[in-house]
Parts: sequence; structure tokens; C-alpha cells
Amino acid sequence: MSPSPESLMSPFPWSLAEVETLAGSGKLTPRRMLRASRDAIDAMEPGIRAWAFLDLAGARDRAAWVSRTRPLHGVPYGAKDIFDTAGMPTEWGSPAQRGRRPASDCDLVARLDSLGAVLLGKTCTTAYAYFDPAPTRNPRNLAHTPGGSSSGSAAAVAAGMVPLAIGSQTQGSVVRPASFCGVAGFKPSFGLLPLRGVMPFAPTLDHAGLFAADARDIRVAWRALGYRDDAVVTDTITVVDWPPGSGVAPSMDAAFRSAVRSLSAQGVRVERAARPPFFDTLPDAVRTVMAWEAAREHWEHYLSFGAAVGTRMADLLEEGRRIPDASYRRALGTLRQARTEFALWSSHHPVIATPAAPGPAPAGLGSTGDPRCNAPFTALGVPAISIPMLVPKGDLPLGLQLSGRAGEDACLLATAAACERVLRPPCR
Repeated sequence: MSPSPESLMSPFPWSLAEVETLAGSGKLTPRRMLRASRDAIDAMEPGIRAWAFLDLAGARDRAAWVSRTRPLHGVPYGAKDIFDTAGMPTEWGSPAQRGRRPASDCDLVARLDSLGAVLLGKTCTTAYAYFDPAPTRNPRNLAHTPGGSSSGSAAAVAAGMVPLAIGSQTQGSVVRPASFCGVAGFKPSFGLLPLRGVMPFAPTLDHAGLFAADARDIRVAWRALGYRDDAVVTDTITVVDWPPGSGVAPSMDAAFRSAVRSLSAQGVRVERAARPPFFDTLPDAVRTVMAWEAAREHWEHYLSFGAAVGTRMADLLEEGRRIPDASYRRALGTLRQARTEFALWSSHHPVIATPAAPGPAPAGLGSTGDPRCNAPFTALGVPAISIPMLVPKGDLPLGLQLSGRAGEDACLLATAAACERVLRPPCR
């Protein structure tokens, strides 16, 4: 029998918003936060397996040197194991890269460290950040997947091991595991978070992203990273039929409809709009671009290591090598046209609401779930966030996906935090 969610949860004691206040005034130290993370890891990591590598001793040394004047004040965090880290392995979730130790940090880790965050280690990822599962289990129910490919980052935050983690998304690898694990997962506009020093998958689609307990904490991290956080909340949210037809489970449909009703009852103007026609062209274009680019990035690895790169990854690379260059160029054209059309359409619909996943986390660890709810917004390069919705006690988490206009990340985050206050009033 799987443990109940209540028996697994031991949240990090402070929100990032509380850390900002308490640590900034000297009432909370980096070492105290590190002890809280260490205690949670000791208690829960054996069952959850969120971490590919931990360096708690090194983190203790790093925490000793953090000044409370730094914007992140010694907050402990985890980095998905495709983000290069000096002195720690970065093995891409695959035996093909075992022993790989980069000489320097990737840009995003370097930035977080400069801001006073303390890296605890590397969180598990699916092999080469594709669909071959990691060993990580969902903290809400160990018999279910946490999603992928940012499996460990979502699980580590959901289990209260760290209040912040970084991941990546090429289709739905931040938003979907956030939905499955009941945390907030934010994929900013394309190119805003740096990717230098991160394993490339499909550069046209690759994004870095953030995980935290809720949208309020995402905003704290976003502001600390130096991005705008002064936008007003939009007064209108547009509900779009995506995925089309009966593309979501009954539990997700019920939770989504309830969330929309709650927002409307609290004065949010909710409108419905037919999905733009180009949405239906995006899945095939995304698949073509992703497979073609992944094959160009990793074909030599496949030739050297075979199925050690992951059996599903190997299948994708074989598929990508068979795609003609002309088909790839047409798919790129489809993406460019869709981005142009979406920019016009979204000028009248600044925030869109859709389910964050087709349903709750699937049972078992053989699948990491389906990214079809998220892939169009990744392809469009626009910001997207999953925030938890209310579900019946004992049920697995379900996420509400909110997406915005390219470059309007601050507006989306402000709106998500406002929606969150309606859907899940803070209990801290």
C-alpha cells in the first residue's frame, strides 16, 4: 500500500517570501535553512529518489560564506542534471554520460550562486531529458510518476527538500511535473533564462524554468534574478479549448471547471474563445523540429553508446535522422507563422487558461505523462505556469496552466499569484 500524501509531506518551513523578510533582517540564517533541507532529505529521499547527486558538506561550506544582503539569502536549491555544475557530476540521466564532470557552471547556476542561493546537488532527469523515466517517485503518492523530464526538481520541491529548483522544458517538462506533484512550475518566455552550459535538446524549443511551492515564491525568485515584477494583474482570463475534444480526464475537467467558476465568482472576468486555427498545426511541427534538432545534437552519442542514451531517445534520434531538411524548414516556418499570429491574437487575450496536464500523474513509473497540454505554448515561446487547483482530499494534484504573451512574464506571474489566492488561500 502506498503512503498517503499527508504522511509524505514535510514542507520546507519557510516560503521564499518569508525568507526574503526573515533572512534579510538576520532572523533566519543560511545554515538554519540548510539544516531544514538536510532533515527533509534524510527523511524522504530514500523513498522519493529526487537526487542524482548531493553535496551537503559542500553546501554547508558555501552557506557559511553567503551574505544576508544577497537577494536569495542562502536559499537551498537543486539543479536538474543537465545543467553544468563545476565540481559536481552532470550526467544527463544516462549511463552514457556517467562520470561527466564539467569544468564550469552553466550561466543560470552561476547567476543563482552569485545571488546567494546555495546549490545542494543535482536533481534526477529522464535520460537525455526525454521520455526514458528517471527513478524518481511522486511525493504525493510513491506509486505514481512525478512526470518528466524535470522529475527530481518537481519532486524535491513538492517534498519540501528545497524551496526552489531549476529545470528545463522542450515540450512540457516543467509545467507537467509541477501539475503532477502539486507545486508551481514556471517556463518563462523563450530566451529569458540563459541556457549556456545546459545540455541542448532542440534549441528552437528549449527553455529553462523554475519550480517553487507556489506562484508567490516564483515571483520572489524571478525578482531576485533581476526581472520585472511590477506588472498589474490582468482583469480578463480567456479559456481556450485545449487540448481539443475529450482530451483530458474527468477529474481534470471537473477541477478545471470548478477553478474557472471560482475565479469568476471572485470578480475575475472569464471569457471563452475558440482556439486559434494554428494551434492544430503545432503538434506535428513541434515533433518534426524536436526530432530533427535532437538528432543533430546527439547522433554521435547514439553511435557511440547505442540504447544507453535511452531506448525512447534512441527511437527519436532514428526518426530525426530520417526527416528531410525540407520538412524541417517547413516546420520551422509553421512555428514562425504561428508565433506571428499568436502575437496578434493574444493582444486581445493576454492570459489564457487551460489544463496543465491531461489528468493526474499516471500510475507506475513506466511513463512520465503526456505533454500535449503544454507543447503549443512552448512552441510559441510564450510564458506559461502551472499552479495547483483544489482537489478532493486524498486525490492526486492537478494544475491550472496559465499562459501569456511573449515578454509579458511579469503580468502572467502577477495574475497567477492573484488566481492562486482565490483557488488555494495561503495556509502559512
